[in-house]
Amino acid sequence: MEIDVLSTPFPETSTSAVDQIQADRLQKLTHAFDTADFSHAVAVAHERLAAHLEKDDLEVLKQEPPAGLMRQARALMTKGEGEFSPDRFADILDLYLRTGIQVNSRGYMARQFSSVVPVSAVFDMVSAMAPQPASFYEAGPLPNVADKILSEEFGERLGWVPGSFDMVSTSGASLANLTAVLAARNRHFASFWKGGVRPDSRGRPAVAIGADSHFSVTRIAGILGLGEDQVVRLPVDDRRRISIEGAIAALDGAAERGLNVFCIVAAAGSTSIGANDPLPALAAIARERGAWLHVDAAHNGAFLVSDRLRGRIKGIELADSFCLDAHKTLFMPAACTLLFYRQKGLAGTAFPQKASYVFDPDEDEISRFESGVKNFECTKRPSIVNLWLTWALYGRCFFETKLDYLVELTRIAHDHIASLSDFAVAHEPESNILCFIHRPEGSDGLDINRLQLELRNRVRDANRYFISKVDLDGVTNLRIVMMNHRIDRNDIVGLLEEIRRHGRDIVADWTRQTVAA
Repeated sequence: MEIDVLSTPFPETSTSAVDQIQADRLQKLTHAFDTADFSHAVAVAHERLAAHLEKDDLEVLKQEPPAGLMRQARALMTKGEGEFSPDRFADILDLYLRTGIQVNSRGYMARQFSSVVPVSAVFDMVSAMAPQPASFYEAGPLPNVADKILSEEFGERLGWVPGSFDMVSTSGASLANLTAVLAARNRHFASFWKGGVRPDSRGRPAVAIGADSHFSVTRIAGILGLGEDQVVRLPVDDRRRISIEGAIAALDGAAERGLNVFCIVAAAGSTSIGANDPLPALAAIARERGAWLHVDAAHNGAFLVSDRLRGRIKGIELADSFCLDAHKTLFMPAACTLLFYRQKGLAGTAFPQKASYVFDPDEDEISRFESGVKNFECTKRPSIVNLWLTWALYGRCFFETKLDYLVELTRIAHDHIASLSDFAVAHEPESNILCFIHRPEGSDGLDINRLQLELRNRVRDANRYFISKVDLDGVTNLRIVMMNHRIDRNDIVGLLEEIRRHGRDIVADWTRQTVAA
């Protein structure tokens, strides 16, 4: 039966009863939004986080089975309608902090994210409570100003002429890399934005990337409709950097197959070992072939803040575009990425679309500060302000000091491990990443790859140290990433002793299994 909503009367309820029902409902909303609940929550969070920061032990990762964690999480949920409970809130925080990776631990050496500068995390709460969506000046004035200020700071480090370049902040390097390649595609194939991707007289559009490129870079070809078959892999040398001779041969071969490589994507800080591609030579190749050079500098781009380290990414200033992750080696809350364009005006070519409800037809002082026309995101978190805030309070040298220490600590780890007969390093470290293998006594004839994987698993499960692994030319390596300035030489020695202990146990276990079989 159809009901005429417009003619159906409300239930016969007295006005005072309706008002009372509405008042009761609004009162519950008021409690959730008032300062009393907020103050209680902040007090509980401060207590828990202060204790979290002060911990100085080797407990890193207490892995919970998903089913068990789900039961614990469900048990903390209010049945029906509830109200704020400081005890329940504390239990939820405890569950979160207990089950996550303890990035402040001296045993944490696994990943490319770190503990954040505490004051920047406090600002995350402020920006969440008082949001300034960062794409448009009208809604987010300070984030757009912070973009410009940090752009100028980095531009000075690059030697770029003020006002001649552009920078846009994005949520992660995956999005930044995609945006840069899209700008490159639109410059070379202006009709694709409206008419779609298609071959022309110059051949099928293609992108060239290093063999060690992050997997998100490979995705770009699929997302843009180029197709993975149009991704040209550039071989790496014995330092796992793009080989110039190999790149020239690969690009020549691609041209012979009818591919038009419009963009070369290099790396400053490969994910596997932190290697830096030879950027000056790649920039020359790109210019010669009329291609755009983009550098995924998510990890090592931060070296620009260090007088000691920035020479390691020499040539990045020659790229058409590059990005760096502030949530990696500038120690900010995720995700905060800076995407730079060497030539002003190129940033606006990635997304040539216009919409009257956000874009004004004429450029003025305010619109020149806006990033909305230059990036994919509309309601973008003002994460750039976290970086500006920390820079404003502590200065550039704060970041430089931590970065210099972590890179030097990695060199110390390399030299020590290289001196041990039962270990073998895979490379000279160019950043704060080091890969190596362990060959315990009695391991001859054992599957070396399976052994390294088992070592990683047992070290992780023992919950004192947390390391990662990576395959290099078919060989599984243990991998450490130094992100915590609390770590020192003694912690490196402790990690190696832990690996040795598990190595002896694995050899003994596998030997017994072989005998039993």
